[in-house]
Amino acid sequence: MFAQLQDEKIEAFLPLQTTIRQWSDRKKKVMEPLFRGYLFVKTDLRNRLDILQTDGVVNFVNTRGKPAAIPDRQIDWVKTVVAHPGTVSREQYLNVGERVRIVRGPFSGIEGIVIRHKGVMRIVLSLEVIFQAVSVEVSETMVERIPVVPTRALRGERTAEAQSKLSGY
Repeated sequence: MFAQLQDEKIEAFLPLQTTIRQWSDRKKKVMEPLFRGYLFVKTDLRNRLDILQTDGVVNFVNTRGKPAAIPDRQIDWVKTVVAHPGTVSREQYLNVGERVRIVRGPFSGIEGIVIRHKGVMRIVLSLEVIFQAVSVEVSETMVERIPVVPTRALRGERTAEAQSKLSGY
């Protein structure tokens, strides 16, 4: 499906990861999609029918009946992560946790949620539109907190503190 889209000159991205598969008689390293069941295409939807007629394509991910767009910034994050395969691990999508921005190293600029796995800090990068996530291992010294706007401010009941943060004063 990925190769077929590329042959049709449709910009497609299939993030892969190396995993070890166990058979009864041996172990083998294999490449598999980082997000099972998802392939990303960059399109203005004029070629929507060509994409949907590609063998293996089921549908676009939809939000409120319209094809959902994943921000380019998040796709760039995934491209950066898969370029460093030794640190990538598939994760459950998380709605809670402290949001941070990585400020040093190869993942600089990536934002995500902190988790701890076996005593090691990992940052979960979430693709909200498709409810998928991956994590990367980083040192605590490589991240900074992203300030949280108070919940009341998000509902339109802005406090003086939230107003000053939103307006830059």
